[in-house]
Amino acid sequence: MSDDFGTVSVNRAERKRELDALRQQYRRHREALSHLIADAPTEQFASQYRALISELDASALKLDELEWQASGASEPGLRPLVTSPQPAYDEGQGSNSRMSLALIFVAALIALAAIGWLIWRASSDRDEPGTVVATTAPATVTEDATIAPAATVETLTASPRSADYGAIRKGTRATRQFEVTNSSEQSVSIQVARSTCRCLYYEYVELVPPKGKETITVTIDGARAKAGSLQETVKVTAKSDPAVATSFDVIATIR
Repeated sequence: MSDDFGTVSVNRAERKRELDALRQQYRRHREALSHLIADAPTEQFASQYRALISELDASALKLDELEWQASGASEPGLRPLVTSPQPAYDEGQGSNSRMSLALIFVAALIALAAIGWLIWRASSDRDEPGTVVATTAPATVTEDATIAPAATVETLTASPRSADYGAIRKGTRATRQFEVTNSSEQSVSIQVARSTCRCLYYEYVELVPPKGKETITVTIDGARAKAGSLQETVKVTAKSDPAVATSFDVIATIR
Protein backbone atom coordinates (compact mmCIF):
# COMPACT_ATOMS: atom_id res chain seq x y z
CA MET A 1 0.00 0.00 0.00
CA SER A 2 2.84 2.45 0.75
CA ASP A 3 4.44 1.77 -2.65
CA ASP A 4 1.16 2.48 -4.44
CA PHE A 5 0.68 5.70 -2.52
CA GLY A 6 4.23 6.87 -3.33
CA THR A 7 3.76 6.16 -7.05
CA VAL A 8 0.46 8.09 -7.13
CA SER A 9 2.07 11.04 -5.32
CA VAL A 10 4.97 11.17 -7.80
CA ASN A 11 2.62 11.03 -10.80
CA ARG A 12 0.44 13.73 -9.27
CA ALA A 13 3.46 15.97 -8.63
CA GLU A 14 4.71 15.53 -12.20
CA ARG A 15 1.24 16.31 -13.57
CA LYS A 16 1.02 19.42 -11.40
CA ARG A 17 4.42 20.62 -12.68
CA GLU A 18 3.25 20.12 -16.28
CA LEU A 19 0.03 22.00 -15.61
CA ASP A 20 1.92 24.87 -13.92
CA ALA A 21 4.34 25.13 -16.88
CA LEU A 22 1.45 25.27 -19.34
CA ARG A 23 -0.35 27.84 -17.21
CA GLN A 24 2.75 30.08 -17.21
CA GLN A 25 3.02 29.80 -21.02
CA TYR A 26 -0.65 30.77 -21.39
CA ARG A 27 -0.11 33.75 -19.09
CA ARG A 28 2.89 35.01 -21.10
CA HIS A 29 1.10 34.64 -24.44
CA ARG A 30 -1.99 36.33 -23.05
CA GLU A 31 0.09 39.34 -21.95
CA ALA A 32 1.75 39.48 -25.40
CA LEU A 33 -1.66 39.41 -27.11
CA SER A 34 -2.94 42.19 -24.83
CA HIS A 35 -0.06 44.40 -25.98
CA LEU A 36 -0.78 43.52 -29.60
CA ILE A 37 -4.43 44.58 -29.20
CA ALA A 38 -3.33 48.05 -28.09
CA ASP A 39 -0.97 48.32 -31.08
CA ALA A 40 -3.19 46.60 -33.67
CA PRO A 41 -3.21 48.36 -37.09
CA THR A 42 -6.88 47.50 -37.73
CA GLU A 43 -9.91 46.42 -35.72
CA GLN A 44 -9.86 43.09 -37.57
CA PHE A 45 -6.47 42.23 -36.11
CA ALA A 46 -7.63 43.35 -32.65
CA SER A 47 -10.66 41.02 -32.91
CA GLN A 48 -8.42 38.11 -33.88
CA TYR A 49 -6.13 38.83 -30.94
CA ARG A 50 -9.15 38.86 -28.59
CA ALA A 51 -10.33 35.53 -30.03
CA LEU A 52 -6.92 34.00 -29.31
CA ILE A 53 -7.07 35.36 -25.75
CA SER A 54 -10.47 33.67 -25.33
CA GLU A 55 -8.99 30.37 -26.52
CA LEU A 56 -6.11 30.71 -24.06
CA ASP A 57 -8.56 31.46 -21.23
CA ALA A 58 -10.61 28.38 -22.16
CA SER A 59 -7.47 26.24 -22.15
CA ALA A 60 -6.51 27.66 -18.75
CA LEU A 61 -9.93 26.70 -17.38
CA LYS A 62 -9.39 23.17 -18.68
CA LEU A 63 -6.05 23.09 -16.84
CA ASP A 64 -7.79 24.19 -13.63
CA GLU A 65 -10.40 21.47 -14.12
CA LEU A 66 -7.73 18.81 -14.63
CA GLU A 67 -5.85 19.98 -11.56
CA TRP A 68 -9.06 19.96 -9.50
CA GLN A 69 -9.90 16.44 -10.64
CA ALA A 70 -6.40 15.24 -9.78
CA SER A 71 -6.43 16.85 -6.33
CA GLY A 72 -10.06 15.98 -5.51
CA ALA A 73 -9.53 12.29 -6.12
CA SER A 74 -6.84 12.13 -3.46
CA GLU A 75 -8.31 14.28 -0.67
CA PRO A 76 -8.42 12.58 2.76
CA GLY A 77 -11.64 10.69 3.27
CA LEU A 78 -12.48 10.45 -0.45
CA ARG A 79 -10.07 7.65 -1.40
CA PRO A 80 -11.19 4.25 -0.11
CA LEU A 81 -8.79 2.53 2.28
CA VAL A 82 -8.40 -0.76 0.42
CA THR A 83 -5.31 -2.72 -0.39
CA SER A 84 -6.38 -3.56 -3.94
CA PRO A 85 -4.67 -1.22 -6.50
CA GLN A 86 -7.79 -1.02 -8.76
CA PRO A 87 -5.70 -1.02 -11.96
CA ALA A 88 -8.62 -0.55 -14.35
CA TYR A 89 -9.71 2.76 -12.79
CA ASP A 90 -6.20 4.26 -12.24
CA GLU A 91 -4.89 3.37 -15.70
CA GLY A 92 -7.98 4.74 -17.46
CA GLN A 93 -7.83 7.98 -15.52
CA GLY A 94 -4.09 8.37 -16.26
CA SER A 95 -4.56 7.77 -19.99
CA ASN A 96 -7.44 10.27 -20.10
CA SER A 97 -5.29 12.86 -18.31
CA ARG A 98 -2.39 12.25 -20.70
CA MET A 99 -4.74 12.58 -23.69
CA SER A 100 -6.13 15.84 -22.29
CA LEU A 101 -2.63 17.19 -21.79
CA ALA A 102 -1.69 16.20 -25.34
CA LEU A 103 -4.75 18.01 -26.70
CA ILE A 104 -3.85 21.10 -24.66
CA PHE A 105 -0.27 20.98 -26.04
CA VAL A 106 -1.63 20.80 -29.60
CA ALA A 107 -4.00 23.73 -28.94
CA ALA A 108 -1.09 25.74 -27.51
CA LEU A 109 1.05 25.06 -30.60
CA ILE A 110 -1.81 26.12 -32.89
CA ALA A 111 -2.29 29.30 -30.86
CA LEU A 112 1.45 30.10 -31.05
CA ALA A 113 1.47 29.56 -34.82
CA ALA A 114 -1.55 31.86 -35.19
CA ILE A 115 0.12 34.53 -33.04
CA GLY A 116 3.29 34.37 -35.15
CA TRP A 117 1.29 34.63 -38.37
CA LEU A 118 -0.69 37.63 -37.09
CA ILE A 119 2.50 39.42 -35.99
CA TRP A 120 4.08 38.80 -39.40
CA ARG A 121 0.91 39.98 -41.16
CA ALA A 122 0.73 43.15 -39.06
CA SER A 123 4.40 44.01 -39.71
CA SER A 124 4.02 43.45 -43.47
CA ASP A 125 0.89 45.66 -43.55
CA ARG A 126 2.79 48.45 -41.81
CA ASP A 127 5.61 48.28 -44.37
CA GLU A 128 3.31 48.33 -47.40
CA PRO A 129 2.66 52.13 -47.49
CA GLY A 130 6.40 52.79 -47.74
CA THR A 131 6.99 50.35 -50.58
CA VAL A 132 4.20 51.29 -52.96
CA VAL A 133 5.30 53.56 -55.81
CA ALA A 134 2.78 54.70 -58.39
CA THR A 135 4.53 54.48 -61.77
CA THR A 136 1.83 53.68 -64.32
CA ALA A 137 -0.96 55.64 -65.95
CA PRO A 138 -2.91 53.41 -68.37
CA ALA A 139 -5.26 56.21 -69.43
CA THR A 140 -2.47 58.37 -70.89
CA VAL A 141 -0.92 55.39 -72.65
CA THR A 142 -4.13 54.62 -74.56
CA GLU A 143 -4.50 58.27 -75.62
CA ASP A 144 -0.98 58.46 -77.10
CA ALA A 145 -0.84 54.91 -78.47
CA THR A 146 -1.99 55.97 -81.93
CA ILE A 147 0.54 58.82 -82.23
CA ALA A 148 4.03 57.35 -82.04
CA PRO A 149 4.50 54.57 -79.47
CA ALA A 150 7.98 53.69 -80.76
CA ALA A 151 9.21 57.28 -80.38
CA THR A 152 8.05 57.57 -76.75
CA VAL A 153 10.16 54.57 -75.75
CA GLU A 154 13.36 56.19 -77.02
CA THR A 155 12.66 59.76 -75.94
CA LEU A 156 14.56 59.40 -72.66
CA THR A 157 17.64 57.24 -72.13
CA ALA A 158 19.86 56.87 -69.06
CA SER A 159 23.60 56.31 -68.93
CA PRO A 160 25.06 54.29 -67.34
CA ARG A 161 22.19 51.82 -67.00
CA SER A 162 23.77 50.40 -63.84
CA ALA A 163 26.31 51.64 -61.28
CA ASP A 164 27.94 49.64 -58.47
CA TYR A 165 28.79 51.85 -55.50
CA GLY A 166 30.80 49.08 -53.86
CA ALA A 167 30.93 48.65 -50.07
CA ILE A 168 29.38 51.43 -47.98
CA ARG A 169 29.84 51.46 -44.22
CA LYS A 170 26.91 52.22 -41.95
CA GLY A 171 26.67 55.94 -41.26
CA THR A 172 28.56 57.02 -44.41
CA ARG A 173 27.38 58.16 -47.84
CA ALA A 174 28.41 57.46 -51.43
CA THR A 175 27.53 59.43 -54.58
CA ARG A 176 27.40 58.60 -58.31
CA GLN A 177 26.13 60.52 -61.36
CA PHE A 178 23.86 59.42 -64.20
CA GLU A 179 23.03 61.21 -67.47
CA VAL A 180 19.51 61.42 -68.90
CA THR A 181 19.36 62.20 -72.65
CA ASN A 182 16.32 63.72 -74.38
CA SER A 183 16.28 62.64 -78.06
CA SER A 184 13.08 64.51 -78.97
CA GLU A 185 12.70 67.93 -80.57
CA GLN A 186 10.97 69.36 -77.49
CA SER A 187 12.14 69.91 -73.94
CA VAL A 188 10.96 67.35 -71.37
CA SER A 189 10.27 68.03 -67.69
CA ILE A 190 11.31 64.93 -65.74
CA GLN A 191 10.64 63.52 -62.27
CA VAL A 192 12.42 60.75 -60.33
CA ALA A 193 10.37 58.16 -58.45
CA ARG A 194 11.01 57.75 -54.75
CA SER A 195 13.16 54.74 -53.87
CA THR A 196 11.77 51.72 -52.08
CA CYS A 197 14.46 51.71 -49.39
CA ARG A 198 14.06 55.46 -48.69
CA CYS A 199 17.84 55.69 -48.52
CA LEU A 200 18.50 57.35 -51.92
CA TYR A 201 18.71 61.11 -52.44
CA TYR A 202 18.58 62.83 -55.86
CA GLU A 203 19.87 66.13 -57.19
CA TYR A 204 18.90 67.11 -60.77
CA VAL A 205 17.48 69.80 -63.05
CA GLU A 206 13.90 68.95 -64.01
CA LEU A 207 13.92 70.44 -67.53
CA VAL A 208 15.94 68.46 -70.11
CA PRO A 209 16.42 70.50 -73.31
CA PRO A 210 15.65 69.04 -76.78
CA LYS A 211 18.49 66.86 -78.04
CA GLY A 212 20.19 67.60 -74.71
CA LYS A 213 21.32 65.97 -71.48
CA GLU A 214 20.98 66.54 -67.75
CA THR A 215 22.82 64.94 -64.83
CA ILE A 216 21.13 63.16 -61.94
CA THR A 217 23.29 62.85 -58.82
CA VAL A 218 22.28 59.87 -56.67
CA THR A 219 23.52 59.57 -53.07
CA ILE A 220 23.16 56.43 -50.93
CA ASP A 221 22.76 57.18 -47.22
CA GLY A 222 24.30 54.22 -45.40
CA ALA A 223 22.66 55.27 -42.12
CA ARG A 224 19.17 54.72 -43.56
CA ALA A 225 19.93 51.61 -45.61
CA LYS A 226 19.64 48.09 -44.25
CA ALA A 227 22.79 46.02 -43.90
CA GLY A 228 23.46 43.65 -46.78
CA SER A 229 23.04 43.85 -50.55
CA LEU A 230 21.24 46.88 -51.96
CA GLN A 231 19.80 47.00 -55.47
CA GLU A 232 17.34 49.71 -56.44
CA THR A 233 15.87 50.46 -59.87
CA VAL A 234 15.40 54.22 -60.19
CA LYS A 235 12.70 55.23 -62.68
CA VAL A 236 12.74 58.59 -64.47
CA THR A 237 9.51 59.72 -66.19
CA ALA A 238 8.19 62.76 -68.02
CA LYS A 239 5.75 64.77 -65.92
CA SER A 240 3.39 65.28 -68.84
CA ASP A 241 3.40 61.63 -69.96
CA PRO A 242 4.46 58.76 -67.65
CA ALA A 243 4.85 56.51 -70.72
CA VAL A 244 7.95 58.53 -71.61
CA ALA A 245 10.39 56.94 -69.17
CA THR A 246 13.79 55.40 -68.58
CA SER A 247 15.51 53.79 -65.62
CA PHE A 248 18.87 52.83 -64.16
CA ASP A 249 20.05 50.47 -61.38
CA VAL A 250 21.86 51.43 -58.17
CA ILE A 251 23.88 48.60 -56.58
CA ALA A 252 25.83 48.61 -53.33
CA THR A 253 26.75 46.53 -50.26
CA ILE A 254 25.95 48.07 -46.88
CA ARG A 255 28.22 47.00 -44.02
